[in-house]
Amino acid sequence: MLAVALIVILAAISGGGIAAWTRLAARNKRLIVGTVAHEEPRELFRGGLMARHMITSGTLVRLEFFDWGIRIRGTVISRWAVPTWEAKYEELAIAELVTMPASRIAVWFRLRGGDPQAIGFLSDHSGAVLRLLEGRGVPVNRAVTKVRSVDELYQ
Repeated sequence: MLAVALIVILAAISGGGIAAWTRLAARNKRLIVGTVAHEEPRELFRGGLMARHMITSGTLVRLEFFDWGIRIRGTVISRWAVPTWEAKYEELAIAELVTMPASRIAVWFRLRGGDPQAIGFLSDHSGAVLRLLEGRGVPVNRAVTKVRSVDELYQ
């Protein structure tokens, strides 16, 4: 009986933690009205996400290039947890390279006008990502900025 009660308590704590984490991660969501959800991307990269309240590794995230801009979102397995983030090319102030200790290099996307909704895409293909962005007129910075935490990137 005590074991069952302990399992129920642990399940409730785990469920509450996952729900809280998902709500925090959802604050990174940014959608553009009028984008076409079913449109096929011109280019696709798989990697991870670096954002406030969330860092993923592996290939749980997709960076999609369209004629209108970019979309970062989760793969089929991770869509429930990874927020969708979209930006038109003309909204991007800069794409720069950042890294944290023991992390891959991320392409960090900053928006024009001081919009605080920045986000990073972790990938081994950051050079190819920057070339595509440059081809669309987005300013890029290839110098790698080292930070200790993601919070430093939001200051």
